[in-house]
Amino acid sequence: MELSGVAAALAPLSIPASALIARWQMRTALAQSQANHRAAMQVAEANHRAALEVVDANHQKANEAAEANHARALEFALESRRSAIEVAGQQANAEHRRWMAETRSAEYRNFENTLPEFRRAFLARQAGSEHLVDVLAELHRSRHYIGHLGSDEVTSIVERIDLLCQTLAVHVEPVERAEWWRTRVRPLRTELRARRKTTRRFRCWDLSL
Repeated sequence: MELSGVAAALAPLSIPASALIARWQMRTALAQSQANHRAAMQVAEANHRAALEVVDANHQKANEAAEANHARALEFALESRRSAIEVAGQQANAEHRRWMAETRSAEYRNFENTLPEFRRAFLARQAGSEHLVDVLAELHRSRHYIGHLGSDEVTSIVERIDLLCQTLAVHVEPVERAEWWRTRVRPLRTELRARRKTTRRFRCWDLSL
């Protein structure tokens, strides 16, 4: 057989070889592409995990900061509430003390003003007069309130004055009343003034009556 015939005979065999080479090259390219894809995926996964770790860390830090801020806010709120309660308590105590002082002062003045009224009614020689009865009732009422508001020293002398006035109005004859006022009531008023100076809770009284 001539060479041309042999070449012609072998020629068909070279086509599958080329195809095989091309296919092998394609597989190599695909394998390389897959390897590159896997590497890219691994890098992407690593970056994703790193990003998640950063996000988790930032989230944890943010939670810790939020909890710390919340705790500080609660502490501040509690401290503010305690301070407000303390201030309110101090104000309430101050208001109560001021009310006590004002009420006590008013009752002392009332007792002071009632004693001259009792003296005038007592010396008027009208033992059964309605005015004297009203004055005695006011003295007794004032004594009762002073017992709750005043000091023990002042309360004691006020009670003695009230009891003496109640007794004198009933048992002393009209002609003897001026002497009883001078010898019994006025000394007690002098003692009351001395106790007022000691306690510093009464104003100075005019004892000229």
